[in-house]
Amino acid sequence: MALALGLRRLLLLFAVAAIHQLPRSARAGDPDILTDFLAPLGAEPDQLNGTFFTYARLVSGLAGDPGKFTVSKATGAEFPALLGQSVSYAALVFGPGTVNPPHIHPRASELLVVVQGPLVVGLVDAARNGTVHTAALETGDMFVFPKGMVHYQLNNGTGVARAFSAFGGATPGTISLPTALFETDIDDAALEKSFRTDEATVEELKHDLREAPGPAPSPSPSPSASPSSAAAALVGGSALAASLVCAAAAFSFVL
Repeated sequence: MALALGLRRLLLLFAVAAIHQLPRSARAGDPDILTDFLAPLGAEPDQLNGTFFTYARLVSGLAGDPGKFTVSKATGAEFPALLGQSVSYAALVFGPGTVNPPHIHPRASELLVVVQGPLVVGLVDAARNGTVHTAALETGDMFVFPKGMVHYQLNNGTGVARAFSAFGGATPGTISLPTALFETDIDDAALEKSFRTDEATVEELKHDLREAPGPAPSPSPSPSASPSSAAAALVGGSALAASLVCAAAAFSFVL
């Protein structure tokens, strides 16, 4: 029996040691790099110029309907020079009454600053029985959303609100809860039991999300533009009912 106990302890020590030897990319946002920056495949660092380090479409990516929620991103996908730098950026415009639905960034924290307010923000603290930390931000105010925590932004005013967000990773990722829950192939029965509702309500939520207007389109890149791809837009304008249901779900389980 003593031998078995000793073997268990030894296996536990090996397991702990193995976990600590995992690559940083498996435990954190961006892996450390061994160079100052990551050059494009096949390019030598001394062949690059200022164009590689420049991204000029963050704000121009917000052109469109000012009545919608629109976001223009500068992540590693749009701006390759950010890869390995543990930073990225987004510009957000909220038309009157629009919302950035409850979502998470699985690989990075977010620091939002309001440049034209007011803007209401909320953060679900699932580790503390689903406490929701909210704030009504004015121009110049900042709010931090820790990595992996459910949060949202809402413009309940009559004017346009604008904000910028910095992320602690080049590829923060975005998982929209309404989209992940009601626009995927999750079985309706699982949703009915999870939300303690009926099939008709689930189908209504799915229908509302399908019919909801999308975000304002971003302009297409021109051939002479920088090497980054066009700024992409997040799915917005989803039904408020779906957002409320998803926010309530965070009280029941930790995402």
